Amino acid sequence: MMEVAYRGVILDLDGCVYVDGTPTEGAVEALRRLREVGVRILYVTNNPEVTSEDCANKLEAMGIECRPEEFLTVGEASAIYVHQRSGPSKVLLIAGRGVVEYCKRVGHRVLSLDRWSEADYLIVGHDRGISYEKLTAGLRALLRGAVFIGTNPDAIHPGRDGPEPGSGAFIAPFQYMTGVKPTIIGKPSRIIMEIALRRMGLGAGEVLVVGDRVDTDVKAGKLIGSDTALVLTGIMKERDLERIPPELKPTHVFKNLRELVERLYP
Repeated sequence: MMEVAYRGVILDLDGCVYVDGTPTEGAVEALRRLREVGVRILYVTNNPEVTSEDCANKLEAMGIECRPEEFLTVGEASAIYVHQRSGPSKVLLIAGRGVVEYCKRVGHRVLSLDRWSEADYLIVGHDRGISYEKLTAGLRALLRGAVFIGTNPDAIHPGRDGPEPGSGAFIAPFQYMTGVKPTIIGKPSRIIMEIALRRMGLGAGEVLVVGDRVDTDVKAGKLIGSDTALVLTGIMKERDLERIPPELKPTHVFKNLRELVERLYP
């Protein structure tokens, strides 16, 4: 087997592997090549609404070989973090389906809104069912002493018909009402990235972190000491490169995943 540039690759999904459900240019072939040369792949996503099975099914439908264990969602990372910190806990969730599912899988007790007073943790993320009742229950849980967890800080994210509110927009009201700052789990937090490294069984120096944004993907890679690669198939384009601040300059810049693999794994 050839000696590879990096033994593992941590990949973002939306904007990197696909856009609007369509693979980015050369992504299918590039990911196949990574497997051929024995590179470990872990897809890390800030989407709190999905499970690893959802993600795997989506990529398989695009012709990309993958397994559910090759995905780490922010919902799973949030559940893992709470479990590592306190063991099975009582959690009040104002977040997407993926967070709910993983909290149940790892053994947390998911509380109904009327049992807010029992909450050890309040976990907040993107929630399409946000309501006055949820805002009130979350507020009261925090004021009573629940630990505040935010899935990820994205203020907005791309939707099918244009920008939509991101998880940060749901987290902000609770911080504003209480003055309590949440622990953020998703990129660019070190928390999700350290969970990713443990899952891969690799050190930071053996892994390349790849994504389409410098404020989340590249920053996350730099925080754990990994090399980073920016691909120009999503949020950031070539015209944006000159505006990247020095502290967020990626190790590599590629047009797409095809160019990344052609350059690093010829």
